[in-house]
Amino acid sequence: MLTTRMLCSVFLILCFSLIILSCSKSTDVEENHDFPNPIEAIATNITLVVYSDGWGTVLDTIEMTTEGDVVIDIEEENPYSDPPAYYIYATSDGFYTELYFCTKGETISVDLDKVPNVKNSMTGVIFAQQIYFADCYHANKSITLCQKGQGNDLWSGSLTTDVQGRWGIANLPLDEYSLSVVQEDSLTTFFDLTNSAATDYEDLYYLEAQQVDAPNLYLYPETETDVLVVLDFPSGGYVTVSEPEYGNGWNVHVTPDGFINDCYDYLFYEAKVVMPLQSSIGWILDGTDLENEFRRVLGSLGFADREIDDFVEHWVPRVQGKPWYAMYPQDAEQMSVLNISPVPDKVLRALFVIHPLNQPIPVTAPVVTPFERDGFTVVEWGVIDWRN
Repeated sequence: MLTTRMLCSVFLILCFSLIILSCSKSTDVEENHDFPNPIEAIATNITLVVYSDGWGTVLDTIEMTTEGDVVIDIEEENPYSDPPAYYIYATSDGFYTELYFCTKGETISVDLDKVPNVKNSMTGVIFAQQIYFADCYHANKSITLCQKGQGNDLWSGSLTTDVQGRWGIANLPLDEYSLSVVQEDSLTTFFDLTNSAATDYEDLYYLEAQQVDAPNLYLYPETETDVLVVLDFPSGGYVTVSEPEYGNGWNVHVTPDGFINDCYDYLFYEAKVVMPLQSSIGWILDGTDLENEFRRVLGSLGFADREIDDFVEHWVPRVQGKPWYAMYPQDAEQMSVLNISPVPDKVLRALFVIHPLNQPIPVTAPVVTPFERDGFTVVEWGVIDWRN
């Protein structure tokens, strides 16, 4: 039979055990989330991937046994600039990825920093990617990290990248996280990350927003009709300029000849969007005869005379100064989705990148499917402005 003294002893032992367990649980993840600075060390087995600054294509891969100087002297068949310019990613296991920039024949000094080894931590470098021109660091910017697990006691916090886009955080609960990066134009990119018991390193890349200039949207119902048009941006984006005012969508009255609200020939807008671009399929245009070249391309796609006239009037004055241009068609559905009520019978959309050239380059000619207008027809053209 237990005595009062024995019961008290058992009670004290149980209480002491609970205190130990509670303290042990609370120290699994420490309160201090500061991540150490990069470590100065000598990297080995370094890979340099050299890109064209102006075309964004990979030109060469260079292997280095260790850090040091290397001359970047690569032949580029159709360089965008004179002298040719490059941007270079330097990577080595256990070290932070770095960017270097140079022109043909210049020397770069490769000097990487080692990643600290910290338990329950995440770190890496964030890069902003441009479609053609040099990538850059997401430098000196605030980012947000949020725990994605269940419960009310989830961790979240704001961090700041350094001048080379590096970030890090230590002593986090082991879980899945969402890291959000806000671009200059307020578009937000989200990354899904997982924290393990070790140091989890990952480089993150986001596409910088593109400026889409002067999309003209033409509506041709069979009878006078009230039409609602709403734009969705599947990868992120927003309208920057519009006429008539876009608001939450256009609700307009349209005649069969395309006259809108007794005032407009088309719906006009410009937008910031995030989308991939292609530069392997397109047309090479003679820069000394741009008007006829534009008419040839748009006519082959099925645009009517007045739609082509509007394109020529807007873009010929803005595209000048180079002997040649590449005109690359893009997937307009990756820019925006047209939600139109009533639903049109036929839709023709053309979105281009017009890229200046010093000389013609080889491209694959597009396969053009003839466009036939029938019933309620909607057509649209627009250009992603390479100048921005």
